Amino acid sequence: MSKDYGVVKDTSLPLSQIRDRNSSSIVSAVLDIQEHAVTREHWLKSLECLYLAEDNEEPSGKRRRVANGSVSTSCSELLRRRSLDPVSNAEDGREYIAVSYTWESSKEEAKENSEGRYFVEPRRAGEPALPSEVRDVVWNRVLNYADHVGCENIWIDRECIDQENKVAQEEAIQSMHLVYSLSQWPIALLTRTIETEEELDLLINLIKYGKVNAEDEPALLALLDDITSNYWWTRAWPFQEDYRASIRMMFLIPHRRDLERRKQVALDDRDEPLLGDVEGEVCINSADFKTLATEFCLSYRKRSKGNDICDKILRTATKYNVLLKEECATPYYSASRSMSPTILKDIISRGIGKESDRLAIMANCCGYSTRLDTNSLNSDSSSLSLSMLALYLLNGEIIENDLKKSDQGTLEDNVHEYISKQSLSSFKPPIVEGLTFIKSCRFIDPILTAEGTLTSGRLWRLGKVIRRKPMKYEKYNTLKPLDQFATELGYKTYGRCYAEIATRLCNWVNDPDSIYYKRRYSSRASWNVCMTDEVQLALEEGKVLRLGSLVHPKYKDIPYHAVFVGDSKDDWEDETVERYAFTSSRPARYNSLVDIQKHVSLEVEVEWPKPDEPEARSPPAPPKLYIKRWLNGLCLDGLGLFPESRPRRVLFPWPRALLE
Repeated sequence: MSKDYGVVKDTSLPLSQIRDRNSSSIVSAVLDIQEHAVTREHWLKSLECLYLAEDNEEPSGKRRRVANGSVSTSCSELLRRRSLDPVSNAEDGREYIAVSYTWESSKEEAKENSEGRYFVEPRRAGEPALPSEVRDVVWNRVLNYADHVGCENIWIDRECIDQENKVAQEEAIQSMHLVYSLSQWPIALLTRTIETEEELDLLINLIKYGKVNAEDEPALLALLDDITSNYWWTRAWPFQEDYRASIRMMFLIPHRRDLERRKQVALDDRDEPLLGDVEGEVCINSADFKTLATEFCLSYRKRSKGNDICDKILRTATKYNVLLKEECATPYYSASRSMSPTILKDIISRGIGKESDRLAIMANCCGYSTRLDTNSLNSDSSSLSLSMLALYLLNGEIIENDLKKSDQGTLEDNVHEYISKQSLSSFKPPIVEGLTFIKSCRFIDPILTAEGTLTSGRLWRLGKVIRRKPMKYEKYNTLKPLDQFATELGYKTYGRCYAEIATRLCNWVNDPDSIYYKRRYSSRASWNVCMTDEVQLALEEGKVLRLGSLVHPKYKDIPYHAVFVGDSKDDWEDETVERYAFTSSRPARYNSLVDIQKHVSLEVEVEWPKPDEPEARSPPAPPKLYIKRWLNGLCLDGLGLFPESRPRRVLFPWPRALLE
């Protein structure tokens, strides 16, 4: 194995080969990598941007624009530096254009690949301005766009990051998600030129109507293939920049000058320019483009022979929520698995200059607050694959560990294949935005140990099973479903009086101080509000419910404080089998840009510490939990209304393969 500086590029190798090269188990290597973990609220202290100097500032020469809006090359221009604060100053600090482009010129740019037109102010006073490292064609397009939208501040990585300072570089790569997500004007410079009216009309029809005539579909497929074969799509950093800019990212696609009028007369339903009105550029929102391209390719490959090309476009420019919804095997829910493995696949498949940067990109895209110090990993020549696995687990991503389940990852898989197979695939999002919900389904403050993942939460013993007919609204019944259910629990409808949970449920739904009661005033539903809705939906659909009581180390006769939702009316047929659930929930820190809310709700099998273990052990050994499935449920514990139980430490043992 190479001992050169840098992480070892081994993402295509099976994990067994990486294990053998390291002469230690996968777990042992991951624990070593955990020592390089760092956590910081945010890395972005200030953001250095550039702006075009006034005409009378050095280098001299009046600023002129030619007919198509680009900057004339008959004089030089000076770009000055200024610092913004996009983290603390949301009003003015985010007024900048964040540019996504490739450092290397594409084949389309080769004929106009000139440099030397633009000079950049030095960071140190007294030094002369130097020619920009960014090629002129990029600056011409960026300044053309900046002039059009009226934003003078420009962030572009090659000039706005000190490329000679390793510490500054590390802080920059760990902050890149904020640079693009906070920018008011993120743009991506694609270079495939729209050459003909036919090509322009294909884009117009796709954007305006979501489709083209059947006879034009092959031509549209070819155009989409051409656009997404552009060099920009093949690089890992642009992938992250587009992903983090999200719905604000704007694609700029150049077109021939003689198509300007045809572009300008194409209007949307509000009589606004459909493809923008920036001279020389077709402007298409990235999210819209990828949604339409994904929908078109999914539809086209069902009916035609363009499968290879469709698959290529879907690998390159897919819209995750559209694709995963198509692939979701669960009809009731919008998605059933995390998109993190898919993101990892896209990061690995793209080119990059420095392999360890993939770790920062992975963390930036997946919203990870725990990072890995890439300088340290480079110095140790750590495995890139195992660093990715460690990063995945350190941020609480959930993997299957039930020893009885088949069809899981093995050490013959590479890191992406293993994570894809091993990641939990039974999520049941209670909201339409399923992928957003699943992104928050992570363990809280996980610690990796030789035995498994330590975390904390609440362990519930599943008890009374409730099967009832679907609850319907009746003409003379004024009770809402949850109120009616609470009443039934309190009046022995299900064999006994469950007064404690009946009272808590009634208070949660009707107390003016309850978050659920106040939901009408909140634009975002909390975890517990979503789970309350899931219980109500289960009552209306006749799904089986099961009550849960907290597991106490000393007492067994604990009242029910939770209700969990089965998959169907036939769930939990054998009520004599002892079953448990594990839950944890923590909101995002107030006003945090990087922290996300985290929540877990799993049905688990419990392995209790052996009674012959030394009693003096401190702290006592935690119970070992093996995941059976995701299990939605409402836990009436705390919530600002009730006494809150203390979370307990639990251990999720490693999957067997990682210990081999």
